[in-house]
Amino acid sequence: MANWIGWAASSVVFGGVLIQLTLGTLYSFGNMDPYITSYLLEKFPDRNIRYSDTAWVFSAATIGIGSMVVLAGAIYDRFGPRITVFLGCLILCGGTTITYITVQRSLPFVVLTYGLMFGLGVGISYAVPMSCAMKWIPDRKGLACGLSVAGFGGGAFIFDYVQTWYINPQNEPPPYFIHGQYYFTQRAILSKVPLVFIVLGGCYFGLQALGILLLRDPPKNRVVDVQEDVDEEETSLTSEGELTSNTSHGHDGHEQYVSWKHSWRTKDFWLLWFTLLFNTVGLVFFSTFWKAYGQTFIHDDHFLAVVGSFASIFNAGGRIWWGYFGDKLSFKIAMMSLCAVFTVLMATYKLTELAGKPLFFIYVCLTFGTFSGNFSLFPSVTVQTFGQRYFIQNYGLLFTSQVAMSLIIAVIAPYMQDFIAWYGLFLLATGCSFTSFLLTLALKQQRPFN
Repeated sequence: MANWIGWAASSVVFGGVLIQLTLGTLYSFGNMDPYITSYLLEKFPDRNIRYSDTAWVFSAATIGIGSMVVLAGAIYDRFGPRITVFLGCLILCGGTTITYITVQRSLPFVVLTYGLMFGLGVGISYAVPMSCAMKWIPDRKGLACGLSVAGFGGGAFIFDYVQTWYINPQNEPPPYFIHGQYYFTQRAILSKVPLVFIVLGGCYFGLQALGILLLRDPPKNRVVDVQEDVDEEETSLTSEGELTSNTSHGHDGHEQYVSWKHSWRTKDFWLLWFTLLFNTVGLVFFSTFWKAYGQTFIHDDHFLAVVGSFASIFNAGGRIWWGYFGDKLSFKIAMMSLCAVFTVLMATYKLTELAGKPLFFIYVCLTFGTFSGNFSLFPSVTVQTFGQRYFIQNYGLLFTSQVAMSLIIAVIAPYMQDFIAWYGLFLLATGCSFTSFLLTLALKQQRPFN
């Protein structure tokens, strides 16, 4: 019996990793951005499209994710994990493939298909493999999340190579320089930009199909056996916003939980929400612009693709490491450590211009390995704080902080880049990460549910 449970848990985690590999190509946008922006600038020269304009693609994807995670919980409750993920993956693959057409029309259409549709697909699919993994490995929720979303972090490892070697196999540098930024103009490179979206869509479909077949929840008795031996409790709130519990019996077995209708009214929810909000500044900024920044002093496209691929390994490994770290100590200690490291990295990033390729490689890898911890620590603390029953909905509510900040960054990015330049953007991320450190300091050390 134990062997069967171990094999089943491993297969579910592996299926989740395959799915997350495709969802995680969200982080390959930083590698694709120079190609997409250069293509649009060449095709529509009168529109003067810049990197700050195409930042809307990544922001729209983040908005799509945050707007769908809560709804994904309802779909999951009604239809189960496989149908939920299938629906999300269908939207994601469709948006990616249709971008072959939209990138030849205008930037707003690209924002719709490669941004919003991609994000909607991720939003529906993203939390389901994590939920399944935590149900199969309930005593190591942080590690379970880290293993599940390691694929999300590692997706760019594969697809940065696919994108760059398909579009720019000869490693030609971008020759056009304007407003402190480099752009590609070579026809041989730009002509492949639309076609790469068909290639990506086909690759995603194959990986997702296998992953969905392996994904499933454990049997009901398996869930009950590993839950706390108490009656199911739905927590309510006092007038001061403190948590209190009233015992009731439910169809999910014996467990404690806080409904998503109540969780957002607690102090801890808003401390977590704002912590993720301010961490999103550096996350969105860096995920979108790391390659565009590197091109200002590194004229080697293949090297930058290698940087992005190795960074994705750190992105994947960081999710496992930070999840394990949070399990061994606590969310509070792990998140304060994460914020401290990220603050130092952002504050000293300009040193990479002086040292060149080696230090840039190290900094990009460390940056991805650091901010990736948000995506294993926040899911696990969501379960620890509000219980497993409404995990997807409660995590979706927390994720709305990323929606808010991504929208703000997309709106003000053109003005920020003009007035504060690269160093100012790094300092902004530094200040926001330090603010998250202070917010985490105010959290309670002990969580209501374990």
